Amino acid sequence: MKQSICRAGQLSLNPLSGIFNRVSLIPLASVALLLSACGGGGSDSGSGQTIVTPPPILQVGMQRQYVGTTTQSVVYANPTGTQQNYTLAYSTTRSLSVLQAASNAPAPFDVHSDYTYTLTQDPGVGSVPISETVDAYENLIVSGSGQAASTVAETTTTVENDETSNALGGGPYTSISTSNFTYPTPQIGFFFPLQTGATLSVPQAYVNNFTFSDLNASGMAPPNGQNLAYTGVETQNIDGSFTTQRTRTNGVSLGTTVNSNGSASFWSTGGNNVYTTTIGVPVSANGAYTIPVNYAVTAPTASNTNYTATDWYPGNGLPTTPLRTVTETVIGPTASLPAACNGALVQSDMVEVDTTENILNPAGSATVSTTRSFNSNNVAVCSLVQTTGYTYNVYTGALSTTTTTQSTTMLAAITSAN
Repeated sequence: MKQSICRAGQLSLNPLSGIFNRVSLIPLASVALLLSACGGGGSDSGSGQTIVTPPPILQVGMQRQYVGTTTQSVVYANPTGTQQNYTLAYSTTRSLSVLQAASNAPAPFDVHSDYTYTLTQDPGVGSVPISETVDAYENLIVSGSGQAASTVAETTTTVENDETSNALGGGPYTSISTSNFTYPTPQIGFFFPLQTGATLSVPQAYVNNFTFSDLNASGMAPPNGQNLAYTGVETQNIDGSFTTQRTRTNGVSLGTTVNSNGSASFWSTGGNNVYTTTIGVPVSANGAYTIPVNYAVTAPTASNTNYTATDWYPGNGLPTTPLRTVTETVIGPTASLPAACNGALVQSDMVEVDTTENILNPAGSATVSTTRSFNSNNVAVCSLVQTTGYTYNVYTGALSTTTTTQSTTMLAAITSAN
């Protein structure tokens, strides 16, 4: 029995870098795996058996348009006046095309996506999406009868409406962020056709050069002073260690360095408050672990303070290694969608692909995210994401906030231009 390359597909849920401290608007990675032409011809091998040659999953000229909806519910374990529970809902139109990349591009295929968003439930806080463009530079990998796409670089520009700052007056404030990702370890997706039980550990090495601005029509920043424009670079290593540096337009520079063993530091220079906080590896005493922390100030006056923070790492011991992991698993074919996906476009040959992501940042945060993605004909018709984030006071180890975000993204229509 022949097995078609069109049997199923994967939509990876690799969000944008956490440097912007926001929930990703929509899955962006592995977009090439949405593009199977799904047809295929045959040839006679001479033995009376027809050999099916699947069409490439990447081909210049491919075009698709996707229409769908996303709902995000954000819940704080202990809501406050500045951290309020809210629900954001919007519809999305995504126009996607596979282009021949420029001669100086890092890969031959430019998978270009234009997103437009229409708000259907305004949360009144946070940021709501307006538009987004993505150029993913990809290679096509062929091995036997299987195919996969490999992303080596990605450029993204996102435009959002800053609802939180709008409430302060003087708006509306529009934030624009750009990210230029390069992947020293290419992001290779599953080979197709998908096989039940297949697993994939997604490498997390990348370099991201980014810019951010949050201004009104007159070019003024919000009056809270927290959303000044900045540029920066983040380098994420395969072992979970990373460095981040960003420089604001007012001359203040902020940076973070996290080592693979959990030691870390973060600092600020160029402003009225110049400091460096150093976080050590947990030490054991009397059967309990604590985390040594040093806070050294240069300005406005020099001072040096040592802290012994309660160990807040999972298991109350040493930090997990690596600090960041993403694992994807092909669960297998499914005949129906869960109730949470009611309204999604149901197609044949649906396959469930689950993703688990764990991030530990010794500079004061931990995130656990799980995704159930239901795929048919190389398209994720419904994705259910639950993310729980924890922030901690690095000087005491006390839990500051617990935030749970549930997101449901569903496709309602797919059209093809080729």
